[in-house]
Amino acid sequence: MTGCLLHKVKGQQCSGTGINGIAACKCNFMEACDAQGNLNGNLAQYLPTGVHQFGLFEQGQQNLAYLCEGGGAVGILYDCNNRIPLYAATVINGAQLSGRDRGGRPRIRFSQSRLLKPRFQQENRDYVRATERELCFKSKTLNGAYLFEMEWLIASGSRKRPRNCPKTSIHRGHLIASQYGRNNQAKKRATFTYTNAVPQFGMFNSQPWQVCESRLITWGNQNCAQVKGATNVQFFIVVGAIPSTAGQSAKPRYFGKGGFSDFKDSIGDYRVNVPSDLWTAACCSYSDKGTLKYHSTAFWRENNPGKAPCQRTDVGGLTRELSKRIHGGTN
Repeated sequence: MTGCLLHKVKGQQCSGTGINGIAACKCNFMEACDAQGNLNGNLAQYLPTGVHQFGLFEQGQQNLAYLCEGGGAVGILYDCNNRIPLYAATVINGAQLSGRDRGGRPRIRFSQSRLLKPRFQQENRDYVRATERELCFKSKTLNGAYLFEMEWLIASGSRKRPRNCPKTSIHRGHLIASQYGRNNQAKKRATFTYTNAVPQFGMFNSQPWQVCESRLITWGNQNCAQVKGATNVQFFIVVGAIPSTAGQSAKPRYFGKGGFSDFKDSIGDYRVNVPSDLWTAACCSYSDKGTLKYHSTAFWRENNPGKAPCQRTDVGGLTRELSKRIHGGTN
């Protein structure tokens, strides 16, 4: 869906199942399944493409895992080195899109997945005092100095360098949003695993990103589910995170109980990568008098503590934007 090719992922030390780990989620990927839910050939050719290049190399190796949470609810490519998902995928059918969402957001907390060892995952203590984290980071390259993160400060509305580091909130940001599990509480609950979460600035998550998530449901309803004569409606959604370690101009940022840093440590103060950007690509398909039709849309935004809106684009535009962030990559 993102326009590159992903046929092989190397360095899967954190999972021994390989691509079979995502097999139960095969129907979350466009055209991977037939009308009866059977796989159409090789699953690899239907997966989001090129995203594996964002995975962090440590000691010359990536450490990636294919996962399927909730028995088919959310398919994930997970970066165990950075402890964040690179993408997560789900599908919504026509009845879910057009019907009223019932049940609301589950009143549960995030928990670790049973599919990976705990040491490869985020944990609750990473988010201690997450509502009052300082917009500064500890720098390993400058002997532990505590520095202002100017890009974050500017995004938050600061016009000049403050005397003291201002506070911000960090959320456990869903990739696949709970609301994408419309009318299916089990599917919604499956989104509350740390394998489906990234450190996301609270202002960004609760305002512009949530607005775009809600608008995406409306878009799918208007452009697919409510099209006169449309049958067999399916709405495929892939949400991704670009680690701050990716790209030629990468500025690594990590997060944990110690706050922010430009390095990952071994004692657990800075365990989790803070992604530089989040993106969403969506495509709906439906049958109209025997002819299969498609519509697609996309949006993305930098992960910062401001209120700037998401950037809306098409899938081709998103592919070009992602390509800029792949180290040495194009398409």
